[in-house]
Amino acid sequence: MSSNSSAVSPATKAVVSPLSLGARAYPLLALLCLLLFAAEGWHAWTSREAQLDDVETSSANLARSLLQEAEGTFATVNAALVGVVERLEVDGTRPAVLDRISALLTAQSRNQPGLRGFSVDSRSGERLVTSVPNLPVGASDAERPYFQHHKTDPGPGSFIGPATRSQLTGNWIITISRRFEDQDGQFAGVVVASVEAAEFARGYAAYDVGRQGSIALLRTDGMILSRHPYEDAAIGRVISGGSSMQQRATLNPVGNYRVTSPIDGVERLASYHRSDRFPIILLVATGADEALSDWAREAWLRAVVVVLVAVVIVLLGSRLVAQIRRRRHADLVLARSEAQFRMLAEHASDMVSRVGVDGLRRYASPAAKRLLGIPAAELVGRRPEENIHPDDRPDFDALVASLGKDQEQGGLTYRAMRSDGTEIWVESTLRLVRDPKTGVSDGYVGISRDVTISKAVEAKLAALATTDGLTGIANRRHFDNTLFTEWRRAARDGKWLGVLMLDVDHFKGFNDRYGHLSGDECLRTVASVIAETIRRPGDIAARYGGEEFGVILPSTDLAGAKDVAERVRAAIEAAAITHGGNDAGVVTASIGVAVIAPTARAVVEASALVGAADGALYAAKRSGRNRVIAAEPSDAAPAQADEGAGHGRG
Repeated sequence: MSSNSSAVSPATKAVVSPLSLGARAYPLLALLCLLLFAAEGWHAWTSREAQLDDVETSSANLARSLLQEAEGTFATVNAALVGVVERLEVDGTRPAVLDRISALLTAQSRNQPGLRGFSVDSRSGERLVTSVPNLPVGASDAERPYFQHHKTDPGPGSFIGPATRSQLTGNWIITISRRFEDQDGQFAGVVVASVEAAEFARGYAAYDVGRQGSIALLRTDGMILSRHPYEDAAIGRVISGGSSMQQRATLNPVGNYRVTSPIDGVERLASYHRSDRFPIILLVATGADEALSDWAREAWLRAVVVVLVAVVIVLLGSRLVAQIRRRRHADLVLARSEAQFRMLAEHASDMVSRVGVDGLRRYASPAAKRLLGIPAAELVGRRPEENIHPDDRPDFDALVASLGKDQEQGGLTYRAMRSDGTEIWVESTLRLVRDPKTGVSDGYVGISRDVTISKAVEAKLAALATTDGLTGIANRRHFDNTLFTEWRRAARDGKWLGVLMLDVDHFKGFNDRYGHLSGDECLRTVASVIAETIRRPGDIAARYGGEEFGVILPSTDLAGAKDVAERVRAAIEAAAITHGGNDAGVVTASIGVAVIAPTARAVVEASALVGAADGALYAAKRSGRNRVIAAEPSDAAPAQADEGAGHGRG
């Protein structure tokens, strides 16, 4: 026994003998290690699920984007088919008519890259005319799936056929077809367009889905129309579990699931998006092993670290037991504990700060230089608020004030100023520190990290979710959400709320005459004119759908709304966008106006206001177009104006 041990009284030894102390301490150390392993296991599982959620979210977003592209391609081709069907049903299939249609189909094929061509078949399946080079006229298409479909199905809609082999090249093609009828309403033949399946795959190749990932365009029956990576043998197959896919897509147009590919046997995380316009599904799949590779590496690394930490805990615990048994080692244990904390703080990537009850820093880790551009030594003795943006200081002060009163720990994301004057976003977690003897608050420890990049990504995603991709103004979703909010505000404040619904006159004719690219540019110009004409910050212009736009005018009565509508109409006409198919010779617009002053107790029915404006819009179109017509106040029921509600544009 050492001299220190001999100084312990026999009574003390009897109460806390080395054997009894070890018998109680070592089970506690074992329990602590088990809790550590359990916590790390839980963290590994939750981080794995978070990784899978991130992969599924990214895949779902990509599927939605690629589906919109596919819908755009099919919609463009379908529009061309509609025009040809209308001519055939009006003019018939006389040789002169077929000659004009042949020229039209050839021009359409040249204007749409990736489109293989158009053909017209008679009621017997004989090929009357085609824009496909070297494809013989007079051959029979009667056995083709699309011809059999339209022959038996009197429906006027378009039909996306199964993937089929080209008669000329043997390559896989996708057909889009429509039925046309004679003047007696009887089946007269089929107009069909075809797209190379590989054309879609070439577009999908631009997106990185990993070595094990794939992108597939499917019919709703599970048949593969195109796929990246492109495999000729895979096209035209119905994927394994196609009925399951069909059931999933039928129940929910958007979804995620895990599947083992029947093509290459790779297990993938699949995200699909079903079109509500065409019978197609866009499937984006990421290899499960590849998606979790980063997580697996981190999990193994953390597991190794946890084992090492557990070993350290056991060793330190054993040492602590020995130190308790030998009180002369207490100071040494404390010194080692402080050194361990300082080592961790000084080697951590996040900045660690120790702030006293006087609000001044007592310690700052070296990461301060990387985070704020200021050496750690210069931060000691200064207040953390000095580097926080003035607008965010009240929130930070409130968080500090809540420590010890409402909570022991709290977090805040705020703007901070670096030494070079740049502004960054910082996320800080503050933990209250108490005196170990008295339990009184002794300041707090703060851990801070730079989250500027994640904040920028968050802001960008939020903007994309509310912006129309073609025109750059608000989309339908943003319009609906804003109208709901403004309705509630108008009801609360006793104000008027106005809505304009605008439709570009003869826009289909514009597209037919000048092409869809010019049509897109026309819509962008109209959207820009609307946005520039409504000048108040609270006014919202949105693309409601197709060539239709909506405008929300808060605090605007009927006279004010009509005034804005007339200025918008005049500005669009003044833009002088040439339109030979319109009476004015330029692009014009018809506008419907509706206003309401909802009561505070009224049920929010913003659709009634939109419906009233839409009805006025169609009244404007029926009465000659290029004009503004306002709905009767009763059309925007059920809400009624309160006594003394404000008028005019506030």
